[in-house]
Amino acid sequence: MKRSILTAALALSFSAGSASAFANDHNDDPNIIYIIGDGMGFEYISAYRYAMSDLETHTVAPIEFDAMLTGAATTYPEDKTWVTDSAAGATALATGEKTYNGAIAVDNDKHPLKTIMEMAKDNGWATGAVSTSQVNHATPASFFNHHPSRYEYNEIADLIAEQVVNGKPSFDVLLGGGRSYFEREDKNWFEILPDYGLTITTDLNSLDQIDETPVLGAFAPKGLPFAIDGDVNALAKMTDAALRLLEPKEGSFALMIEGSEIDWCGHANDIACAVHEMDGLNRALEVVREFQEKHPNTLVVMTADHSTGGLTLGRDGDYAWYSDRVMNIESSISSMVSDLLGMEADEWADYVADKVNYELTEEYVDELMAAADEDEDDRKDALHDALVYITGDITGTGWTTSGHTGIDVPVFARGPHSDAFRGYMNNTDIAKALINIVK
Repeated sequence: MKRSILTAALALSFSAGSASAFANDHNDDPNIIYIIGDGMGFEYISAYRYAMSDLETHTVAPIEFDAMLTGAATTYPEDKTWVTDSAAGATALATGEKTYNGAIAVDNDKHPLKTIMEMAKDNGWATGAVSTSQVNHATPASFFNHHPSRYEYNEIADLIAEQVVNGKPSFDVLLGGGRSYFEREDKNWFEILPDYGLTITTDLNSLDQIDETPVLGAFAPKGLPFAIDGDVNALAKMTDAALRLLEPKEGSFALMIEGSEIDWCGHANDIACAVHEMDGLNRALEVVREFQEKHPNTLVVMTADHSTGGLTLGRDGDYAWYSDRVMNIESSISSMVSDLLGMEADEWADYVADKVNYELTEEYVDELMAAADEDEDDRKDALHDALVYITGDITGTGWTTSGHTGIDVPVFARGPHSDAFRGYMNNTDIAKALINIVK
């Protein structure tokens, strides 16, 4: 009788998925998928929701974020300020401890703070991260490394590589950008690391051919191209590959997913860029939801390290934000600036009108021409500022800063233990709740 019950259970398991899925779904420890929208305050979610909606009928689009919202969190660092940078924010989310701006998983005295990924690995979990930034950037670095300064990118890349050389990588899967930091004149880690068992890929579209871990994917010299200029599915592709590679591992896994360049678009005050990055993250969330539906013993937690730019939907006292005009913009501001610098000034207006799909007013043309009068060294910044004004005025988008803000950020959770992420909390509480699971 016992044998027949076991046989039936196995049959059901294999009909629903793989043998490894059976093992994971019946493990006492859930899989953890930890998602960070870098720079993603509540306002970015509103902007994305409206951008996906029908302005004419006011039919509001459903998005993946909505069903998961559970609360809000603080973001402040240990510094004497309420405004964090990405390194201190990521350290809080990775270790459960506050630290100073610029710190990569070290405390105020620059002593290492053990991260959730290191604890998970110590306890036999598989671990990984995917990011649209370089893998040695502030957020992914804070989950796997320790350094007093986030800006020492070569040194942080070396720390990642040295883990592999020493036979103790803290990751099974690490996917994102950052190729130039591993392939350097003084050190080409990509020639060295395969000898130590690391699979390396630099082609995003070849991920489905990778079937061995540990694996490092570096798909751009630094960060990946903005979603609006490149592949809006890039984060979803990396997420799908990471889940495929981690799921067969014995026991549970912990995966960090970062939509990094929401923050970069916010720094640039580029609304179309930001909305497309949100769309890229939403597509990754679709992959995560589908995985969770097949593997219900999976906890999904999402938050942001901070918000960026002081984004407002509406500006200058006008009660209007034009989502359709946002979605008509075809390029990031940085891409447009790059193109404009290679053109004659008398071509600028027609080019910009074509990229924003909007007839430029005399005022907008004057903004562009003012940039042409700047010295060559200042022209790039002047063009950027002109395009921020033009795209903001066309769409009704406002910005208060090119940096971060100190506002609270959303918290999302779904799956086992999700009740621990409800209500108002400190960002360190998110990490502590997850650490309690992996310890």
